Amino acid sequence: MITLPQHWGVRFTPTVHTHAEGPTDPSNNKLHPNFVVVVTGAGKGLGYHIALAYAQAGAHGIVIASRTKSDLSSLEKEIKSTAPDSIVLVQTCDTQSDDDVKCLADATKAKFGRLDVVVANAGIISKYLEGPDGKQRLPIGIVEDADFDRVINTNFMGSYRVAKHFVPQLVETKDGPQAFVCITSLASLTNSSDLTPIAYNLSKIGNNRMVQHIHNDHKKDGVQAFAVHPGAVLTPQTEMHHTTQLGVGWTELLTDDVKLCGGFLTWLTREKREWLSGRYLSAAWDVDELTAMKDEIVEGDKLVMRLVV
Repeated sequence: MITLPQHWGVRFTPTVHTHAEGPTDPSNNKLHPNFVVVVTGAGKGLGYHIALAYAQAGAHGIVIASRTKSDLSSLEKEIKSTAPDSIVLVQTCDTQSDDDVKCLADATKAKFGRLDVVVANAGIISKYLEGPDGKQRLPIGIVEDADFDRVINTNFMGSYRVAKHFVPQLVETKDGPQAFVCITSLASLTNSSDLTPIAYNLSKIGNNRMVQHIHNDHKKDGVQAFAVHPGAVLTPQTEMHHTTQLGVGWTELLTDDVKLCGGFLTWLTREKREWLSGRYLSAAWDVDELTAMKDEIVEGDKLVMRLVV
């Protein structure tokens, strides 16, 4: 069984959830009539269900982007079935390409003229290796991780490109939540590649720090920024983890529902929550308990990356 350290904050709130429910149920988070959201990496897994959650919450405009057009076509149909009044903008976009991300931002502005939330979700993990026993495994250490450039370019630089081109639109939309959401991972808190590869881990801690910078640099403009761990979720990206040498451990760990994060985000971005901006958050945390801890979090400046001395 994989045991996670207490200081990773898995149980920062006494209660944790595996499904979106109650205050994180999208149907309980009705959005304002002109609400526009952009989701990258929306073709599969987390991004797919994040976009659907915003549809269920009544978003007026939903921009869905990924590298694969056919995946987006399926999502567009499901959004239209869920929320017939929502306007959906579909665009292929590889976040490794600055031109692609700029085109996505330009298309969003041309179509809607405003932006309430952008979710930088597109991400990958290093390619699997084959161990001496013939079983698949993730690379361990900096020497084995030959996929370093691709992972950093997608997970960290991709999120940077999304921020670069969309934060100006958030600044302009003064009557909305003005929220930049970066999907991070619990792996951002580890200093070992025993569980997940070093490139993935570093890309995610980079995302956490970028969120802190965006918060500090743009809070004067009203912009909020959040680094959100989506829960321990089985997705097309993580489903092969079961076949690795840590297979049983992954089976025990990846038990959260893929819809958990989308529900949490509809709660988080329904309104301004400046006291959580610039911080690492987990979609599994109980939001009522989290809200009750507001003073403790703000006064102690908790849930941020820093050196303890």
